[in-house]
Amino acid sequence: MLLELLGEAEIAQDQHQSAAERGRKLVDLGETCRVAAARGQRLQGRALAAGGHVAQAGAHLDAALSAFVRLEMPLESARTRLLCARVLAEQEPEVAVAQMQLALTAFEDLGAGRDADDAAAFLRQLGVKAARVGPRGVEVLTKREREVLSLLAEGLSNPEIAARLYLSRKTVEHHVAHVLAKLGVRNRAEAAAEAVRRLGSESAAK
Repeated sequence: MLLELLGEAEIAQDQHQSAAERGRKLVDLGETCRVAAARGQRLQGRALAAGGHVAQAGAHLDAALSAFVRLEMPLESARTRLLCARVLAEQEPEVAVAQMQLALTAFEDLGAGRDADDAAAFLRQLGVKAARVGPRGVEVLTKREREVLSLLAEGLSNPEIAARLYLSRKTVEHHVAHVLAKLGVRNRAEAAAEAVRRLGSESAAK
């Protein structure tokens, strides 16, 4: 995740080739970590799109989307659909709208407010009415997700959370992704801050 974020920062600084190379290195980790490979494909797609290579970007983003769907990571799947839609907006607007609508629905279902706002705004740019309907019964964290959030507030890593809760690392990764999505935050630091507000200082300190 950190390497992908670094790549995104490079793209923001117009260092597209560097970001693409970082993505390729992540893909090379695919034999040992399928999530890393999916993130690498997505990063390559973003870098290529930023450099104007739309067709190549689309191929990498499609590969990333397929991987995230197979990995059952709905938030990352939806975020990748959003990127696909942005790449396709000019050449295939109808496909772009369909992808963005799927992304918006997923964001709403997950309670990912900020992402849903972005998707709705982009749909409106494409001339499609897209009123937010809000999360459907998922705003409140489950008991397990509250436990994970409390441990995030303590600064624990995923492996440490897995050991504390006697869960697999992959299960913890899914819980963390769901917590971030439901709270509408981008990273663990923001989640920790939300822990104090949503769970109360006593719960966050457990």
